[in-house]
Amino acid sequence: MARKQRPQKELQSINYFIVEGCTEENYINLLKRLYKNNSKIKNCKGGNAKGVMIDALSILKEKKEIYSKFIVWFDNDRFNPKNPSESKLYNDLLKEKAEIYISEPCIEAWLLSHFETVQHCKNKECKSCEEKLKTYISNYEKNNCILLEKYINKNNICDAIKNYPELGKLVKGYFVKDYPLADTQK
Repeated sequence: MARKQRPQKELQSINYFIVEGCTEENYINLLKRLYKNNSKIKNCKGGNAKGVMIDALSILKEKKEIYSKFIVWFDNDRFNPKNPSESKLYNDLLKEKAEIYISEPCIEAWLLSHFETVQHCKNKECKSCEEKLKTYISNYEKNNCILLEKYINKNNICDAIKNYPELGKLVKGYFVKDYPLADTQK
């Protein structure tokens, strides 16, 4: 008697985040825990946008068949789109269908958006965003994942999506699938 074959399991899509530093990695890990997500993360250990884009292209070419989507996230404070080599890297990533998100001017502006609108951070130094963030997280230190877990939750993530829509697209697209419901449940 022939054995019945089990139906094949559908492959689960897994996204691959390539981020500039520890703060972005810690934030994505927080989202993964809050929203039960199994995405993969590569921390490029700080530096600059160019280094992140070089790493992203390398990873993308090596792992293109394994992951469903590649998401690249870096800060604008060290990105120069007028630089021909950076512009080429950016366009090469787009050609490879990677999604690119840029914190303006830095990750602290995104973190600040969990508490208020971030208009005052636009086109300013990261230090001013960090100082303003300290009014909400008095002991804020870059790269401290415990502080993120203590101060950031599902409710203020929904606030951040409203307060900073450009980066909110990253969170809505990959973690907060029920966003329209989420902001009415406060």
